[in-house]
Order: sequence, then C-alpha cells, then structure tokens
Amino acid sequence: MIHRTIALPLHRATQLGEPVLLQGPRSSGKTTLLQREFPGHTYVALDNASERSRARSDAAGFLARLRGPAIVDDLHRAPELIEYLKVDRFSGSLILASSRRLQLPIETLHLYHPTRAELHGRQPLALAMLGRFVPLAATPTAPVPPWPNRRNFIENDLRDLVSVHDTDRFEAFLQAARALSGQVLDQQFLADQCGISHRTVTRWLAALDTCYLTLRLPPADADFGRRIVRSPKLHFIDSECHQSQVVSEIFRNAAHEGEIPDLRYWRDSNGLEIPLIIQSGSGGAMPAGIAAAPTPADVSRLRRWMELAGVKQAALIGQTKSPAKLDGICRYSIEQL
Repeated sequence: MIHRTIALPLHRATQLGEPVLLQGPRSSGKTTLLQREFPGHTYVALDNASERSRARSDAAGFLARLRGPAIVDDLHRAPELIEYLKVDRFSGSLILASSRRLQLPIETLHLYHPTRAELHGRQPLALAMLGRFVPLAATPTAPVPPWPNRRNFIENDLRDLVSVHDTDRFEAFLQAARALSGQVLDQQFLADQCGISHRTVTRWLAALDTCYLTLRLPPADADFGRRIVRSPKLHFIDSECHQSQVVSEIFRNAAHEGEIPDLRYWRDSNGLEIPLIIQSGSGGAMPAGIAAAPTPADVSRLRRWMELAGVKQAALIGQTKSPAKLDGICRYSIEQL
C-alpha cells in the first residue's frame, strides 16, 4: 500500500473541526485513503440506494443522524445534500468525498491518481524548488505493482452529464480531443472534426473537466509588448504526450501537498513558446521548457524568454536526460519530479 502525500494536509484540515471535501477522479484511491487514515470514522457510501434516498429526501436529518466523526462517500450522487451544504454551515468532524468537481464553501483537497514520486516511495520535488534545485539521480527501486485500472468514465459518469443518445458521438469526440493533448485548444476545429456544434464542444469539455480528466492552462499574463496566443492549452492528465505527462506530474505533486498551483503557458504570434510558466503569488514567474529529448533549440527558446521576462532561473524537463544545472537552467528527467 503506497503512501499518499495528501494524507498530512488532509489530517491538518480535519483538525479544524469543520467539514472537509476530498475530490478527484474515479479510482484515484479516495475511499482507500480515507478508510485507512480515519479508521474511527463512521463510513457512509451514497452509492448505497437506501443511504442515498435518505440524503436526498432529508439532508438535514441525514447529517443529524451521523453521530461523531463520519465519512460520506460519493457525495456527487446526492444533489440535494450538496445544495444543503452550500447554505448550511454544518459544523463537526465530517469528511466528504466526490469523484465530480463540486463547488462547496468548505475546505477542499484534491486527490489524483498516484504520482511517480508516490509510486516509488520518494519525496516529490517541491514546486518552489523547480528550476532552482536539482536532486540527485533517482535510486532504482523495486518494480511497483500497477495501479488498478480506473473505471470506465463513459459508463459511470456520462449518462447524467451528457444525453444518452450522444454517447457514440461523445466517444469519437473524446478520442479526437485526447489526440490534441498538449496543444492550444481550438474548439471550432474540434467541432468541425467531430461534426458537432461549438456549443456541444464547450459542454463536453466541461464534462471532462468535471470528472478530472483534463487540465486547461491559461496563457501567462505578461506579453512583453508582443502579440500572444490567448486560447488555453488542453492537457489530458493520463495522456501519453510527454508535455502533458510533465504538466500533470507537476500539478498533481502540488495538489497532493494541498496546493493548487498557478500554471500557465506562453506563446507569441512568431511561434516562440514556453510550454509551462509557474506563477507565484508574489507575481514572479518561472519558465519550464518541456521536450522528450531536449535540443539546443529548446535551450535557446528558454533563454530568449528569460531575457524578455528578466528572470534568472528556468527548468528544462526531458524524458530521460540526466539532471544538471547550467547558467540558470536546471535540467531534469520526468522521473526527478
């Protein structure tokens, strides 16, 4: 059983005596984590028809009968309970879990599928250290048992997010969108390619986001007097695209530490692109080049942007390149993240 980094932030959040929401994709390990870390809590799953009926018909009564610390799983299956929690300041040791993205005014943490660091039992590279510190080469570890296959998204989530008669066309859309992972999102291109309306693309992309399949990186704020691309960049979290894998790994490492990072990208009309910009709350920005096999051209692009932005540190992340640091650019392999 692997250690999940989010366990510590989760315990800290529950110590405040207020409800906590843990959400993330199916099969990410939410139930296993909660039952392992909080064995003294009463566990209630809303995939149980009788429990779900109670929660939907009388939300206040359902919560009142939970005496002592409790875990309520599959919260997304009881819309009435969700609405109740939006307006009622319930107090008590209550942990909620959902595989849908919800908007509740309570402390919210996110658990994704395990990162490389978690699978190999090592500390992830802290987001603040990326581009400033190069860890030692990773020590070979014993083979990690494969993580259980995630349940079928379309079978389990689609029916109440997208009309049933759209299922076949949605599958074609999903394949087309997945093929564009790591690229600037062009919704009209997707619509034309799949023979659907722009409005339908917007709705179906929202369904992917709701179920934690995708990340959309907005463009960085600064343009440095250049004309820059303003559309977001689409990344599938489980994509085979190297760029999407790196972005996903950095994002999930931070999320499992209890932080949602401000990740952007930058591209001007002349084609100069930085695939990842990590923005800090103080207004600083750290650029990261991403290439499976970095070339001198990748280094040159990074240096050009560093000059434009006036920054001294950057990262360059490859598939297998040995870690090194040269003139402000830290080089990593994806396994170092």
